[in-house]
Amino acid sequence: MFHFGDRAEVDHSSAVRLEARLPFEVLVYDLGGGIVEDAAQARAIRPEMVASAPLVAFLRGMLDSRLRRDRPRPVSASGFLSMLGESMIGPPPESQQLGRVSYVVCADRYMNFSTKAGYHFFTVDTWCGASVNKHYVHFRFSGGGAAADRRARRIDCLPRILDALEFKLQRRGDMLVARLAKLERDTIVARLTDLGRLTVCARQLDMLMASDASPAFFASVFLRSEMDKFF
Repeated sequence: MFHFGDRAEVDHSSAVRLEARLPFEVLVYDLGGGIVEDAAQARAIRPEMVASAPLVAFLRGMLDSRLRRDRPRPVSASGFLSMLGESMIGPPPESQQLGRVSYVVCADRYMNFSTKAGYHFFTVDTWCGASVNKHYVHFRFSGGGAAADRRARRIDCLPRILDALEFKLQRRGDMLVARLAKLERDTIVARLTDLGRLTVCARQLDMLMASDASPAFFASVFLRSEMDKFF
């Protein structure tokens, strides 16, 4: 599941571009039933042309009007300098795979979303159909462009959010893996929408982690839907 984006990258001829107000470019690979029939031969689609149930829910979160993607983030000077310093002493952007296109592999009940925008890696893999026993959401987050203390605070913030959303968590260094399974369809759909919002809010979240109080603060404002605090 974590390598779908890498495999999809070599086959742009089978992809359609998603035209949406997102902070990164997204290419969509339809495995069957993922987009409406009228758009099957299109080279670009709009969100309303998506038929995949999990992708519809995920996009609903990413395109939430409260996420002010058109405004610069209110990051501190120290946060910016921290990220800048890490980028200067670290590997070049091409070796970090920064700025790459994000990919969605989808079907009517399946979605694998992989983004490497910014300095982090974010993957969501899910099945959302009619059978509760088959429902699951897998999630992985890793990376970051700031200093180690800010990355550590970010990896402390995200589990606070995901735990409140009923995910089972595993942490290893700056990598977080979470799983949700065998819940009702409406719950899976709601969690995918939450993850869509979190995908946008978590971009460069480590730059906002200015103090040890930041993880609890940003987790609480996310859970209270105060999305403006992230932008």
